Amino acid sequence: MDWPKITVVTPTFNRIEYLEECIQSVAGQEYPNLEYIICDGGSTNPEVLRLIGKYGPRLAWWDSRKDRGHAEAVRRGFDRATGDVLAYLCSDDTYLPGALRAIGEVFAADPKIDVVYGNVYNTDAAGRIVRETRSVPPSPLGLITRVNMAQPATFWTRRGYERVGANFGGANWEYAVFEPQMDLFLRFARARLPCRNLRRFVATLRQHPGTVSARHRAEIARVPQECLRRQFPFWAHPLRYKLLWAAMRVRQVCWHVRQGELGYLVRRGRLPRRGASPGWR
Repeated sequence: MDWPKITVVTPTFNRIEYLEECIQSVAGQEYPNLEYIICDGGSTNPEVLRLIGKYGPRLAWWDSRKDRGHAEAVRRGFDRATGDVLAYLCSDDTYLPGALRAIGEVFAADPKIDVVYGNVYNTDAAGRIVRETRSVPPSPLGLITRVNMAQPATFWTRRGYERVGANFGGANWEYAVFEPQMDLFLRFARARLPCRNLRRFVATLRQHPGTVSARHRAEIARVPQECLRRQFPFWAHPLRYKLLWAAMRVRQVCWHVRQGELGYLVRRGRLPRRGASPGWR
């Protein structure tokens, strides 16, 4: 098989707790055509730089410099990347064994595909699985609501990335700190990039009090509407978006039933979760 070259970028800044686990999960993939890049935001913790240096021989490139936020670090890595397929993995998340081979097989089997996303395990600070996020086949409207598209399990082609601007974090760094993937995924949807879901667990998404999402909930809550106003102003209307979100939730549930995942629906408490508001989770 002609394996596509996959570039993975890990952004980090003064975070040592889970960094080595993250690095090992990528470097240990045994994928035959992997390029791994780490971009540090100018950490003042010498242990972070020591740890990155320890794995230097297994990295294609790494650097440490002050930046605007993790989006700039990711873009810096993408600008340096030479891969056919791009992805980024935050320093507290991990790839599961065999993940990149599974992703590479999908891209190799259908060169027209630009975006592939799989399943993730949501874990707590100790790495214990607390929830699953399973994927269903994509639809243009489903991508707008990003119903079950998890960032650590999402990969895209360089071709598709360049088509939507090759400017992760926004043309003017509008999303340098908060949820840059929302902006990127909406641009994928607007460009109608061909997508494919992979019914396999490929990554873990760690949830703990130290994440940006946990520490800046108020700021992050404003991002979805801002992204929608820029890319899909029609769906930015609150009532329209709620109706779309509800319709996509019903579609999602129907697909899970079709895929024989009733147990998953029960565990997730769908139809939908009580108290859940239309959003991006």
